[in-house]
Amino acid sequence: MAPRWWLIISTAATVTSCFLSSAEAIYCHQCDSNQHLHCSEQWDHGNSPDPASCDHLYEANYCIKATGMYEGRIGTFRFCSSRDRGHYCDYVRRPGDDREYRACIYTCKGDGCNGSSALQPWAAGIALLLLSAVVRAAV
Repeated sequence: MAPRWWLIISTAATVTSCFLSSAEAIYCHQCDSNQHLHCSEQWDHGNSPDPASCDHLYEANYCIKATGMYEGRIGTFRFCSSRDRGHYCDYVRRPGDDREYRACIYTCKGDGCNGSSALQPWAAGIALLLLSAVVRAAV
């Protein structure tokens, strides 16, 4: 009887681990168009560096792209964030300026703002295979 319970418990643990996402840091593009030309609004993927780890920021779960006016500066800024800042655009005016600037924030979740799945395609197949083995062993 003990081997059957052991099989069920180990299979359940394996299936559960297939559905958990890893605790690795998110990777985001991190740049400022005032310092790096490749960071401008017209993103040049061919000459841009790969996304970098955000492990320097506690609980970083999001990548942000800010365009226009951001924190008193004009340009395009790409960085890591621990907060979802949403998606919005607004018109802002700096003190002393006669013109308004359009400022937009875009938030995404996933390495390099590319979609990624916590469940790998092969993990579902392994989970189904192990589940069928448990059902057969229990019967």
